[in-house]
Amino acid sequence: MTKDERGQLMEEKKLKKLQEKMQREALKAKAADMKKIEKEMQRWEKGKVALKSIVAEIDCKVVELGSVGGNLLTRFAERGIPYRIKANPIERSIVWTMKVPEQFSQLYPKGIEIQYILLVYEAEEFCNLVIKDSLLEHIARVQRIYPSCTVCYLTNRSMAMYINNREQEAYKNQMNIGWPYPTVKEIELVLAQFTTKFFKLHSRQCRDEVELAEHVGLTCSLSICIFRKKLTRLDVYATGASTRKDHVDRDLLKNNLWLRALVAIPKVQPRSAEAICKKFPTMKSLLSVYMDPRLSVHDKEFLLKDLTTEGLVGGDRKVGEVCSKRVYRVLMSQHGRVTTDDIEDGAAFFRS
Repeated sequence: MTKDERGQLMEEKKLKKLQEKMQREALKAKAADMKKIEKEMQRWEKGKVALKSIVAEIDCKVVELGSVGGNLLTRFAERGIPYRIKANPIERSIVWTMKVPEQFSQLYPKGIEIQYILLVYEAEEFCNLVIKDSLLEHIARVQRIYPSCTVCYLTNRSMAMYINNREQEAYKNQMNIGWPYPTVKEIELVLAQFTTKFFKLHSRQCRDEVELAEHVGLTCSLSICIFRKKLTRLDVYATGASTRKDHVDRDLLKNNLWLRALVAIPKVQPRSAEAICKKFPTMKSLLSVYMDPRLSVHDKEFLLKDLTTEGLVGGDRKVGEVCSKRVYRVLMSQHGRVTTDDIEDGAAFFRS
């Protein structure tokens, strides 16, 4: 091999090593980018970026209310909440919207809708809606435009305080107020109908402009609620903090994991779970009997029916066939996604 050929071979080896190094660096950079995107995805799914993506669309009429609009915009600026002043379909409304980042747009092709709308009124203006019998028509119009949203009528000043002040002013000046204002009981009756006759409709009366602005600012946390995991029955009863009234010893429930697992099974009373724990102190002791091949399925299903429970005021009862069968079928079910009612009816390869 000549000197030139050796030199050319060395150059080829250097070039190959350089290419391999560049390829490793590119793969490393790509892996770092993927890790960064995955981390951002986890933060987005947990709702940690939600507050930065929410935008309040404020109707022009709200800003024109003077002190209300000024305090509201000041509060938004203090909390760093972006807002946009525009003419909304409903006057005096505040609607929340959320911008989905481009890297997550594929997860939400239709966008994210925050189903909550605020309607800001002065006390006098809300009373005018009641007097003119136009409140029901206004509610119907709002729910027609925003059918899936929860509607909140937010009033500046307490209705009772406003009406009482007007009555005292008219009495002192010995003059007619000039409008057939409603009584406090009539206003309370109208607000009560929000709960009894309507769905997703409520009201909030604020003392002054500062409290109103504070309440509006707090509603921005609705953006986090979208990403919260929905609670299940097991989540509620897992810590033992939520116990039923018929339980004898709540401290025992909170300190016994096996007892909490039994109580988490729907339709299993705490007193029945406590009787099962006395007979079978651990889950392993009960499962060892359930998995005994010498016993039939019928015997296993009714294994717990004769256990005696202790009531609060005596009157001892037995666990019963229904509870015994439910515990067996839930613990021995072969399908984790089957509901407990289906299991009790014979799902998961069990026969009555």
